[in-house]
Amino acid sequence: MMPSRDGDYGRGYLMYTPDGRLLQVEYASEAVKYGSPVVAIRGKDFAVMVARTKEPDPLLDSVEKIHMIDENIGAAGAGFTGDIHLLIDQARVETQRHRLVFEEPMDVKSVVNHLGKFMYEFTRYGGVRPLGAALIMVGSDIVGKHLYTLDPRGLILSGKAMAIGRNSEDATEVLRADYKPDLTIKDAIDLAMKALSKAEESNSPVEVGIAYGTTFRKMGIEEANKFADAPQ
Repeated sequence: MMPSRDGDYGRGYLMYTPDGRLLQVEYASEAVKYGSPVVAIRGKDFAVMVARTKEPDPLLDSVEKIHMIDENIGAAGAGFTGDIHLLIDQARVETQRHRLVFEEPMDVKSVVNHLGKFMYEFTRYGGVRPLGAALIMVGSDIVGKHLYTLDPRGLILSGKAMAIGRNSEDATEVLRADYKPDLTIKDAIDLAMKALSKAEESNSPVEVGIAYGTTFRKMGIEEANKFADAPQ
C-alpha cells in the first residue's frame, strides 16, 4: 500500500507522536509565521506596539491591525484574520463583563490568562482545530505597564521587547541588540520601527499603540511621534 501523500498532515492533533509532539498544534504555530509582523516594547512607565496595515484598496475601508480591547488594553495579532478577531472579541466580552460586575477596568494579566486558557482549550477537544493566531497585548493597570505574547498552544510570555509574525526572529535580533531599560517613548517607537522594518520591508501605513498613564491609545506613526515629543 502506497503511503499517503499527505504524510502526517491528517494525523489527529489529540494524538501524541512517539516523540511527544502535537503536530496540528505545531502546524498552527507555523501559520502564525505567515502573518504580518507586530513588534512591541515595554519601558519604565509605558508600553508601545507597532504594526503595518495592508495597502488600502480604493474601494474598501482600511483594515485595522491594532485593536483596542478596553480603555487600558490593546492587542495585535499575526496569523489567520478570523482567528485573531475571535480572540479580540473574546477579550472584549471578558473585559466588559468585568466592568459590569466590578465597575472598574480589568487588570491586564487576568485578560491574558483568560485568553491563554481559551486558546489552550482548542488543543484538547475534538470538533475544533487549534487557532492559527498569536497575539501581542500591551496595557496599563494599577500594577504597572505590561507586555505579553500568546501563541496557539496557549503559552503566555511576559517580556520587555517581543515580536510575532513573519520574520519575527529577525526583528527579535534587532530588539535584543538595541534594547535598553531606560528607553524613552520616542526611542522605543524608533527601535520598534527598526525591528519592524527588519522583519518586513514595506511602505504600508503604520499603526502605533501606546499604553501610558491609565489608558491605551491607537494612532498613526506621525501622531505617535508628536505624542512622544510632547512633555509627558
